[in-house]
Amino acid sequence: MIDGRAVNIELDDVVAGLLAARLDLPAGADQRGAISNYLSEVGSPWMFDENHMRKRILRRLIFDIADPALIVRYLMADQPQ
Repeated sequence: MIDGRAVNIELDDVVAGLLAARLDLPAGADQRGAISNYLSEVGSPWMFDENHMRKRILRRLIFDIADPALIVRYLMADQPQ
């Protein structure tokens, strides 16, 4: 929800996992609520139409997860120490 309006965006598991790592969410927990809240906050305010807002959120996702150190951290999270 952005400003009280729903925007449907389907996230791939890897994208959701990378965003969860960026947000330092606990592994294995249901992260949908925290990710939805975050995307709602960074997507505000509502402008134009749903298609515009979807593109705006996806651009923000790319900026948030396009970090080589984050990708390595995400990939290494499942590795035994």
